[in-house]
Amino acid sequence: MAELKKACVVASCMRTPSVREVTFQMLEPTTLPRRAGQYILLHARGPDWAVVKRAYSIASAPHDPTRFRLCVKHIPGGPASTYIHSLVEGSEMRFSGPWGKFVVDDEVQELNLVATGTGMSAVGALLEDELARGRARRVTLCWGLRNEADVFRLHELEAMAAARPRFRFTLALSRPTEGWSGFRGRVTDLLFRDGEPRGLYYLSGNGAMIAEAEEMLRSTGLSEASIRKEVFFTPGQIRVPLSEGQKRQANRRRPGTVVVGLGLHAGAGAEEILAAVETTLISCNLRLGDVRNFATNAARSDEPSLHALTRDTGVPVEFYLPPELERDQSCGAIPSLCEVVARLSAGSTELLVPKRKTGSVTVAIAAVASPLSVGGSAHAGRTP
Repeated sequence: MAELKKACVVASCMRTPSVREVTFQMLEPTTLPRRAGQYILLHARGPDWAVVKRAYSIASAPHDPTRFRLCVKHIPGGPASTYIHSLVEGSEMRFSGPWGKFVVDDEVQELNLVATGTGMSAVGALLEDELARGRARRVTLCWGLRNEADVFRLHELEAMAAARPRFRFTLALSRPTEGWSGFRGRVTDLLFRDGEPRGLYYLSGNGAMIAEAEEMLRSTGLSEASIRKEVFFTPGQIRVPLSEGQKRQANRRRPGTVVVGLGLHAGAGAEEILAAVETTLISCNLRLGDVRNFATNAARSDEPSLHALTRDTGVPVEFYLPPELERDQSCGAIPSLCEVVARLSAGSTELLVPKRKTGSVTVAIAAVASPLSVGGSAHAGRTP
């Protein structure tokens, strides 16, 4: 388990009627080395004092390692966002991290930052970090919001654009007032305003926008390596990417009697994953040829070890979104991730093998249900 860090609030303000920006000073340790675009895992106290864990992108560039900012939208009934909004100066909070691979490694290609809502936190940190560097490449930001009341950081963005000609931004309001003179529509309507996509695309915001934007960009031939994603989920909102939905449909026709659910910790390699899977299969008299597919959470979709696992075994991996995982209520106790994804993919409520942990890998196995009752395929690619 990652060691918890401690920070205290040194400033707090409302950016919009529902978005609060909070600045933290590091206490233990005294610095937080990080990369722009990464997130922390907050350990908050809910109304019943139970610990609630939520991921929040760091909204500030890593120039000052002693401080960092979060921008959090209050979700009515949401214990973590309610906790953040209740903090006052001097309040202490605990977290782990930084985590995440939503970072920029390339120094040459054009950067296209696309965000909705508080997804601006992640791309805003990337933007600040990039513009502080003496590079010549063009940087574009497209930010989608509902109306004028949701806009924040506008003066900062205008100052950045005025000071650095290589940067430009556009706000896309889907439901503006009559007085709005800027762009009207969804942020995805801006993707091809300059013709065919080029450079790198960093998508941050609600799952529906990211799924649509990724489909649009991939349809032009843009490579998967040119697209990075940081998904912020709105309660009740599910839109499975078209490519993922098609893959799930194809998997339902694959031979195999079981689905293997996987949970991975940092540093798990393909060999370690395969060893954990084979050991678990042997324990219930199964072999790799009995596995129809693997399944895990969507946050691991860019994990090289999983792509290597598929390449080495020929067994595909399905990736499930957080709202899909939250729908699994088939058992009274709180299930492990590997158990949830195994049942969802297999369309079964029963597990052949509950969670087993081997090193950095957790494994669960579920028997495949009949094709007509398989979960995760009926709604693929559609918003329910």
